[in-house]
Amino acid sequence: MKRFIFFAMLLGLSACEFYYTEPVYDSRDRIIGRYDMEEYSETFNDFTSYTLWIERSGRSSDAIWVDNFYGVNIRVRGNINYDKITIPRQTVNGYEVEGVGTVYGSRISFNYRVRDLYNNYRTDFLNGTAYKDF
Repeated sequence: MKRFIFFAMLLGLSACEFYYTEPVYDSRDRIIGRYDMEEYSETFNDFTSYTLWIERSGRSSDAIWVDNFYGVNIRVRGNINYDKITIPRQTVNGYEVEGVGTVYGSRISFNYRVRDLYNNYRTDFLNGTAYKDF
């Protein structure tokens, strides 16, 4: 009788299927949100503070949008690869921008340049730090 119960349990357990579902992780999740930006213009020796937002883009799994970039309400596209953000050269609403950023926990350090094509100002070289607003 004990053998019968053992074989019945063995047969019953072998019919079970286990499914393991791996969680989906988006590398952009840790940087998505609202940031308080402190910006320093090396060209004009001027400090500015404003708010910017980082959102996911549907272009690819590493694409992002940065809203209110440079504090002039423009939306620039970027890419994130591990801790590095790349803003490729692009022209948006009369501003030519390009730059890079590095993620340090809840802070992002940016180095970039902006040129106002409408007013024909000289190129503005900037450093900025964005602090995540929780």
